[in-house]
Amino acid sequence: MSTREIDEFVPVIDLSTRDTEEGRAAIAATIGRACETSGFFTIVGHGLAPELVNRMYATTKGFFTSPEEEKDRSLNQGSGVSGLRRVGGPYEAFAAHVTGDRSDEERAALGPHPATWKAANIWPDEDFRATWYDYIAAMTDLSADVMRLFALALGLPERFFDDKFDNHVSLILANYYYAGPDPEALRREKHTDWGSLTVLYIEDELGGLQVRRGDEWLDVPSIPGSFVVNIGDLMAFWTGGRWASTVHRVVTPPDAAVRSRISIPFFYLPNHDATIEPMRPLAEASAESELERVTVGEWFSHKMQSVYKAAA
Repeated sequence: MSTREIDEFVPVIDLSTRDTEEGRAAIAATIGRACETSGFFTIVGHGLAPELVNRMYATTKGFFTSPEEEKDRSLNQGSGVSGLRRVGGPYEAFAAHVTGDRSDEERAALGPHPATWKAANIWPDEDFRATWYDYIAAMTDLSADVMRLFALALGLPERFFDDKFDNHVSLILANYYYAGPDPEALRREKHTDWGSLTVLYIEDELGGLQVRRGDEWLDVPSIPGSFVVNIGDLMAFWTGGRWASTVHRVVTPPDAAVRSRISIPFFYLPNHDATIEPMRPLAEASAESELERVTVGEWFSHKMQSVYKAAA
């Protein structure tokens, strides 16, 4: 596949003109085309301070490279995804929900379904927590504006999605990939994201993220200072299948034998009780074609049941 074809499948979109009505309309149209084809695009001109991104990565890398006994103080003990997780394979992970620092009573009230956003966060120390919360705040602002551009792309009022995210249950996840893995091994198996919107910072030129187009895998270009944005299954359902949630994976890049890598996706998830209804009838072939409308809690419960059923 040519560079031009890759650029069309995962376009680079400059957000620097989004402060004008004309600029927002043009950006939204480009985003809409990307979401109808791959559901992936790269954003530049996003305005996020490099100092914050650098501090986030330095803090997170400092945690992952600290002595094991220090990291173990944040080890997840089976209560959802929060804290440090040793998942096996070529990486370990640390995760936190925006709801994870609320009281036990407040978290328990986040719906009747078992959900990771009901678990308490487990922090290594206060400086780490403060940096992560600064980054979460910036990611929330950026994601909220992307959702407004989504609304424009779909022909909806610009703030259509705002009240579906005013008590969002978003998740931030840091994956630390070890140096020296089998070069033929996948760092992450093929999958789709389950939620509405994922924002991933490109740390360096190493890369490794690939999206599937038909029978081939395409490398997502690494552009310094950019973010890769993709929609998940929930957004595809929300648009009635008009937009695509595309299978992707992470391969081991050539010089990974001598370099570790950190990947930090931010999963922007709606309110747990937001009602999601397809904007048009779903295609018969859709895996969720039996669903007419669901809350976000019901959606994630449905996805978990589907995974367990497939694994049985």
